[in-house]
Amino acid sequence: MAKRFWAQLIEMDEEIAPASIPGCTDHESAADTLVTDFVGAMGGEITSGAVRVWIDGGGQERIYDWSAEFEMPDTSDLGDDEDIEVEGEIVLTERVNRA
Repeated sequence: MAKRFWAQLIEMDEEIAPASIPGCTDHESAADTLVTDFVGAMGGEITSGAVRVWIDGGGQERIYDWSAEFEMPDTSDLGDDEDIEVEGEIVLTERVNRA
């Protein structure tokens, strides 16, 4: 049976409901998927945070700090009505639990 990953953005001003993340093979890919969707939906306004990921039915939970890094293109040659394509990258850093 395939693993079903869940992820939740944490440490936000408002609580965010957990989401099932289909098609992921590990914790990190589930975290990346959720964060990428979130940053896109926010239009790049929120560029850092934390995400908690776990497997349905138990298993190890992992927490990642994340940041979105954007590279703005040179817009000096663009007209007022032209779209700008911004390139970005999500950087995940797993928190190490030192017990």
